[in-house]
Amino acid sequence: MLCSPWHAGMNAAFAWFGCTLLIGAVLWGWHHLPGRLGRASVVLWCVSGLGSVGVALFPVNEQPGMHGLVALPIFVAQPLALLLMGLDLRTIRSRLTAPTLVVAAASAIGAAGFGAFVGSDTAHIGTVERLGLWPGYVWVSVVVLTIRRR
Repeated sequence: MLCSPWHAGMNAAFAWFGCTLLIGAVLWGWHHLPGRLGRASVVLWCVSGLGSVGVALFPVNEQPGMHGLVALPIFVAQPLALLLMGLDLRTIRSRLTAPTLVVAAASAIGAAGFGAFVGSDTAHIGTVERLGLWPGYVWVSVVVLTIRRR
């Protein structure tokens, strides 16, 4: 069964997270990622945030087709957002470039794995889904906090 007994709280968390990701990308990214690659990264982080809100609005157990449609852009946008952010960081915080690119690669592998397993009955789909998304969410927080401290 795909539905958690805490589905209402989970959906609220997805919506809250998506809004904070979107707002944070605009407020922080526009100021700290000034290059063209950085601006493109901000747009992709916004797409990821909007996708998270969409996932909350269309739960998989109620509207699986629409849920998949709004979730798909997250798995495309996030690895690209990390890649472009990492490349843009070369000019302002070069020490963050390599780890950001490693997280981008992990996110891309997870996203590809999720795409390969979607629709199957494998127990590993949750693992690759988390690999595709969670390291990026944690890493973007590390980057923001690292740059803010300076």
